[in-house]
Amino acid sequence: MAEEKRNRILAAVIINLIVLLAILAAVAIYQLVDIAVLKSRRNKLNSELNQYIEATEKLENSYEYYQSYDYLMDKAYEFGFVPGN
Repeated sequence: MAEEKRNRILAAVIINLIVLLAILAAVAIYQLVDIAVLKSRRNKLNSELNQYIEATEKLENSYEYYQSYDYLMDKAYEFGFVPGN
């Protein structure tokens, strides 16, 4: 009887360990997938950020040009103004 009880307890412990290991493996796999998805999202957002930074720099350069003397002279020539001699 004692040996039978010991075998049942041992079987219960082994089954619990197997279930625990299966749960831990599932959690680890889920975490790895989640990390991969987040890395992909981070790379996509960094790419978009770089595009916005480049667009902002282009707009800043355009804004500086529109405020410059060169732009004023280009517009003057466009409308037919020629500086007097």
